[in-house]
Amino acid sequence: MKTLLIIGTFEALFLILLIISKRERRISDFFLGFIFFSFALSIGFTWLEIFNAENGYPFPWALNISWIFIFLHGPALWFYIKSLSVEGFRFHPVYLLHFVPFAGFFIAQYVAFFSLEPSHRTQLVISNAFQEWPLYKVSVIGIGISTFTYYMWGLKQIRDRRKRLKRHFSRIDNNDLEWLRILIIVSLVVYAGNVGLFNLDLVFDIAPYHVLMLAAYSFASVYILVLGFFGLRQGNVFISNMNAPADPGMRAEQETAVDTARWKVLEAARGKVAETDQGKIAETDQGKQAFIIQLTHFMEEQKPYREPEITLSKLAWMMKVTPEYLSEILNKHLHHSFFDFINQYRVEEFKLECLAGENAHLSIMGIAYNSGFNSKAAFYRAFRKYEKISPTEYMQRLRKK
Repeated sequence: MKTLLIIGTFEALFLILLIISKRERRISDFFLGFIFFSFALSIGFTWLEIFNAENGYPFPWALNISWIFIFLHGPALWFYIKSLSVEGFRFHPVYLLHFVPFAGFFIAQYVAFFSLEPSHRTQLVISNAFQEWPLYKVSVIGIGISTFTYYMWGLKQIRDRRKRLKRHFSRIDNNDLEWLRILIIVSLVVYAGNVGLFNLDLVFDIAPYHVLMLAAYSFASVYILVLGFFGLRQGNVFISNMNAPADPGMRAEQETAVDTARWKVLEAARGKVAETDQGKIAETDQGKQAFIIQLTHFMEEQKPYREPEITLSKLAWMMKVTPEYLSEILNKHLHHSFFDFINQYRVEEFKLECLAGENAHLSIMGIAYNSGFNSKAAFYRAFRKYEKISPTEYMQRLRKK
């Protein structure tokens, strides 16, 4: 397991070098590097403490220091997620409050331990006498509180980010930080075990301190590997980056379609989505009611949902309204997020395409791709959500009819 600590330390340092060598670095990359740096310190000093214990304590200055850097892990994760979620994110002086626990415990440890003579520090570690100190007991509890607070906070940030994305994008599977959410949940389970182990040790003296540290930090090496693999590939997705189509031919064609849609005498909207939406427009004023009818007609005639990368901004541009206005119509009057609005149309399109004889040669995913979906996972989630069965089950029922 000691080898894992060495690997984890060099892993973190190597990932920092990769970030430094990137041609285009975003602010989120710097905070990702900060995570790697804090873990490199924690894991590296843990290995050094174990090396000390096994080799007669040749480096007394490195005793009992690794745990302090754990108080940097939570803030680093918070800044990373924040920088991925807020456009133009900048570090403000008030954010220094996140480092108060780290600074406080560092000063307390300096006064109580680091300021002692090297021989005295070594003897305290050999006898594990420092574990009887109130500072040690408070630090174990503090690490638990800090870790769980920041990780739960991180999960909330990811959930809120997902909600914002759904208001503006029709697909979020590559940008919803699902990989980080899963990693945080797994980490919480592991940290719960580690914190429980250290707290039990306060009562039952389970194992020497350096053995507990080895068990706790072995997982950190795996954590760094997963975070590095996905984190270096993670991009920023902000609403203002989504622009209207630039192609003049496309623009002219779309403008003609919209003008036609706005003045055409409309029939009752077809399909489940249209019926649902039409039932909700009675409560809106006449202007919004007219726009909802125009939107319904445009969705059915032009089928913009078949474009996999359609966004709220792009659809608003097609309809010649602001994204804010379209978002208000969807959220307040149709009670859909943009994500659900588009994907429900896609599911209905899939069901219609399944009935078309010319699609008999296509697979389920072939039809799904034609309907606007561009990943199997997103398609299956959406279909189950709206139809309560899987696409495979739906096709089997369709064949029986």
